[in-house]
Amino acid sequence: MKKLLLAATVAAMGVSAAQAAPTLYGKISVSVDQIQNDDFEKDQDATELNSNASRIGVKGEEKLTENVSAVYVAEWEISADGDENDAQTFKKRNLFGGLKFENVGTLKAGFFDSYFKNAAGKYQDIFNDHTLDITNMMYGEDRLKNSIGFETDKKMLGGLQFNILAQQGEDATKDYATSGQKGKRDGFGDSISTSLTYDNKDVGIALALAGNFGVEGKYAGLDGKKLYSDAVRVTGSYDFSKIGANGLVLGALYQQAEPTDDINGLEGLEEKAWLLSSTYKVGNTPWVVKAQYQTAETTADAFNDITIDQYGIGVDY
Repeated sequence: MKKLLLAATVAAMGVSAAQAAPTLYGKISVSVDQIQNDDFEKDQDATELNSNASRIGVKGEEKLTENVSAVYVAEWEISADGDENDAQTFKKRNLFGGLKFENVGTLKAGFFDSYFKNAAGKYQDIFNDHTLDITNMMYGEDRLKNSIGFETDKKMLGGLQFNILAQQGEDATKDYATSGQKGKRDGFGDSISTSLTYDNKDVGIALALAGNFGVEGKYAGLDGKKLYSDAVRVTGSYDFSKIGANGLVLGALYQQAEPTDDINGLEGLEEKAWLLSSTYKVGNTPWVVKAQYQTAETTADAFNDITIDQYGIGVDY
């Protein structure tokens, strides 16, 4: 029975691909960066050529009925600087398929951004994909495999959107107590990522509240150690052009994360992080000036607090 079901699924996907008109997209982004890294043990300054999440992908949407469409995305990161540290020419980014229900929402399954991650929008992570990407210092910037997600249509609730993702651990043999979550990960929704967002362009406000429950993520203060954790993230931005300061947008983020269950040797582990950002579009020109400060503090009973600070300024054209 299982073999028959699999064959039917593959056949259905083949028909969809034949009918759809996919869009090919991508970008090559490289930069020359002067990095000043004041490390805990030594200072390191270097000039680097970096590939900033250069990518290629295909995406599409095919109507199945008047109100239902099939959607899909297949996207890979490529190393445009030829860095030998990149083990693969292509590294998967978002890979999923799903169904879009008109004016209701989209159901999708595969490997894609957590809703906790996406709560940091364009005005909270203004150096996204670059050296100052918050991925390098904050918990929760992950894509999750074996995931099923649903996101409501923004038009349905007047700018309010609810999103939820359930990840399946698919492992009935291992106990994850040393990784932050006691017991096995062999059921539906072993990890949950969810968010509630609000966007009102008429008044210039965008807000988001997100939560992770039992989601694996990196702790930069522990040299990138991955632990299953619970976390909350709050973000917001305001467009000051609504009160006469044309072109100015301020953004902010605060989050807190800790292991889902206590870990021997890491009792009391917690990461708190926040950032402030500012972007200014210069009149009727293509120039945008931006600046951001971000900090993350990792604490635990067994060691002294570890704080990571980053700041940057930039100009876009």
